[in-house]
Amino acid sequence: MSLFSGSSLSLKKVFEHLFEAQGEQEVDDFIKRYADFFRDENWKPLGGSPNNYAIIENQQSSPIAALVEKITNSIDATLMKRCYEKGIDPKSATAPKSMEEAVKEFYSGKAKNWDMPSFRKAQAENLQIIASGKRIEPSLVIYDDGEGQAPEMFEKTFLSLVTGNKNEIHFVQGKYNMGGSGAIVFCGKKGYQLIGSKRFNKKGKFGFTIIREHPLSKEEKQTKKNTWYEYLTVKGVIPSFEMD
Repeated sequence: MSLFSGSSLSLKKVFEHLFEAQGEQEVDDFIKRYADFFRDENWKPLGGSPNNYAIIENQQSSPIAALVEKITNSIDATLMKRCYEKGIDPKSATAPKSMEEAVKEFYSGKAKNWDMPSFRKAQAENLQIIASGKRIEPSLVIYDDGEGQAPEMFEKTFLSLVTGNKNEIHFVQGKYNMGGSGAIVFCGKKGYQLIGSKRFNKKGKFGFTIIREHPLSKEEKQTKKNTWYEYLTVKGVIPSFEMD
């Protein structure tokens, strides 16, 4: 079977190859090897606009701050999941008005356990930073067991810019939906950032995409001053496959 025959198994293998790659050179080699699948028409500009260079490039001055933004997003996702599990609309009047309120409500009766090593360890399983690859240029995985997003929601969440989709949710820290993109400029020389997610209720498919800095062609270099950042699609939609 061809790796890119269009079946769900094929897309799963694409994700696995990208996820297991030890550094951007392996990712680059994989993309070049299957150039037809990763052809230009399968990439869309991040945030829906090819003028996203300035927005992304001017967010964070250091990789540490960019990493903190990723963790912040994971904390938000964890609280959002708890909110939905409680049957509360995050944008409703009954939702917590601050993060402190959210912790008290969503972890009711457990506050006294926070200082217990076993409880802290259990909570730590829900948000992890995993390093692999070369010590000088590691690959980082930021994992959380939060709300997750269905493939059809990627473009309104992970891949959007300055949409303010958290403005009406008071108990999360993110507001402008830009935290995830601030780390791209620190992802090697080509901005590769893999995103994979599935909705917490286990409904729907597992979606994924990879972000990169658009490689300008010789013709584009003659007419364009700046490049832009883009993400992978398959026939115009986020690739996805069945997975538990």
